[in-house]
Amino acid sequence: MDTDPGAVQPPRPAAAVVALKPVAHAKSRLGTLPDPLRRRLAWTMAVDTLRALGGAVDLLLVVSDQPALASRLARAGLDVEVVPEAGAHGMNGALDRGAAVAAARGYRTVLGCVGDLPALRPASVRTVLDAVDGGRAFLADASGVGTTMLVAHGVPLDPHFQGRSAAAHHQSGAVPLTDDRLGTGVPDARCDVDTEVDLGPAAGLGLGPATTPLLVPGALRLATSTVVTTTGWSDDAGRPLAVSTEGHRLVLPDAAVDGLRTPLRIGQRLHAVHADGVVLSAWL
Repeated sequence: MDTDPGAVQPPRPAAAVVALKPVAHAKSRLGTLPDPLRRRLAWTMAVDTLRALGGAVDLLLVVSDQPALASRLARAGLDVEVVPEAGAHGMNGALDRGAAVAAARGYRTVLGCVGDLPALRPASVRTVLDAVDGGRAFLADASGVGTTMLVAHGVPLDPHFQGRSAAAHHQSGAVPLTDDRLGTGVPDARCDVDTEVDLGPAAGLGLGPATTPLLVPGALRLATSTVVTTTGWSDDAGRPLAVSTEGHRLVLPDAAVDGLRTPLRIGQRLHAVHADGVVLSAWL
């Protein structure tokens, strides 16, 4: 059958692989934050990254030995398959493990990605994938030193993440995906968050729905961290109240405890962030 050479071709089937370490050990450079907030931020950034990847690929794999991770990702609404590490060493070993699983299922295009891109959009992921016709190519982070994505088409992934990974990937034969090569800028795909300072530029691009509630509305900074205790009290508008460890009464909207079983029992303690007298997000 004749085909129109100008017709838009469907995207090639592609798989994405992310290696996730337990949040207890993740994002150590965010150690200036209270530990519950550091852990929560690491989690929400991973969720937003995975949600964007899932909107652009056919198979999304997370490599981890965390026993409850699959159910937790499912509760977050993500269609993700968790692959055991099977003795893989470090992030690069885990990505190689996931890439091998994807290749065994017939995927010739595999993308390895970091898990801290909270502003990532599916369109940018597809732009990166479409730019690679064969071999390996990498997307440097905003600093130009690190790497956020590595794509392999028809060849092994061979990841060299962590440290000065952009140079390491280049030296290994991978092609740098410049904006000129991509045909457009993809700042959201380059904006990884390793420190609290990095969160500002990411917030300026627009964060995903999991990370957004951790920031003060209309601002580019994290909200105040605390622990709250639920009560049976309500304010004059009938909104439920909680009490912070500092003794402040805070409005606790149902939307702030998304993912938790409601109604909450009186006296339940939750980690939370708040601003202007309202809890923005609360979690166990």
